Amino acid sequence: MIKRIIVKYITPLAIVLCSLNAQARWVTATGVGNDQNEAVNDALENVMMQVGADVKLVQEYKNGVLQNDSFQMKAKDPIKKVQILEAQATAQKVTVTIKAFIMDNQVTKRCSTSSIRKTLVPVGFKFVDSQAYQSSMGIENIPKELDKLIFDKINSSPKFVTKSIVNANIINNNGKYVDDNFKMNNLQAIASRSNAQYVIVGTINSLALSEVGNNFLTKMIYYPTRSINFDVDVYDTLNQTQIFHQNYQAETDWLFKQDEYIDIRSDRFTGSDYGQRLHSLAARAAKDVIYELECKKVYARVIDIDGDDLIINIGSDSRLNIGQVFSLIQRSAELGNQGDQYDVYENTQGKYKVTAVYPHSAKIHPVDLNNNTLNVNSGDLVSIE
Repeated sequence: MIKRIIVKYITPLAIVLCSLNAQARWVTATGVGNDQNEAVNDALENVMMQVGADVKLVQEYKNGVLQNDSFQMKAKDPIKKVQILEAQATAQKVTVTIKAFIMDNQVTKRCSTSSIRKTLVPVGFKFVDSQAYQSSMGIENIPKELDKLIFDKINSSPKFVTKSIVNANIINNNGKYVDDNFKMNNLQAIASRSNAQYVIVGTINSLALSEVGNNFLTKMIYYPTRSINFDVDVYDTLNQTQIFHQNYQAETDWLFKQDEYIDIRSDRFTGSDYGQRLHSLAARAAKDVIYELECKKVYARVIDIDGDDLIINIGSDSRLNIGQVFSLIQRSAELGNQGDQYDVYENTQGKYKVTAVYPHSAKIHPVDLNNNTLNVNSGDLVSIE
């Protein structure tokens, strides 16, 4: 038997690094397994994936035929301590939520751009397809509840200027999935109308109810279960990239009758296992987004030109201050092989200093007029130094 080893590396999303000093932090993750030990191991793997891990794919071949493949994972940052926050068992599986204490050797929570508020527009939660919607019977208002739980939490953070929720279907068009270019064009249009850099999109994959089986004794012992499964994605529309994706899921006992009216903001629902897990996942999602965006580099769009001065689309509401310096990034349009047009951005040597700040915009002036970049246009970008 020949064993072939293919090594692949999975790294965390790029963040602006602001210090080489190690920092300890807690990371929360959920795991699922046939028993608690298996569920904890699954949660630990999810922790390692969040903070960045080396993943080795081991494939076993016999006579040229793949017999088995498996993953081996090694954390880049050591896990010092693990606490089980919550464990729930159903007839089918065990779900645990753990908190792992790690020494983060690469990322710190403070950075040079964390004082500038990021502009973000949320797109309201939508069901991924008709099957996901049908699974929500009795709790059809969960999308609006997730909007409130997650986006209100992000909005309360002093790190963001959060715009009003936009009601748009980014995932599909009349039941058909859209391609990435069409999706990004929609996201850019939403961000442009809201004068924001980032767009956050929520998608509900399933709220399915599962019976415990037909066995009379089993039905007496166990309650039916119901799943919670949703995705949160964040897009940087100025750089036309997806910078964050995370799935949140759990399965808990469901104590409500099939034909019962359910008020999802009632004490009975919020105090139930399902309601508590929903609130817990939503709080974790909001925290993850805040942490992910805190040290992202700040970009702004040139919206007007006044002689040698440029007007950009962030201002005092983003906590921009006079004297801060930006670098110019020029945009040009290129044609692809299929005749499609796409934007190309090129860094320049041009430096601009903030000379005037308004509520939603600012004026920046060249640091050196003798080394000023020519042919600056509306739609070009600037990034903070």
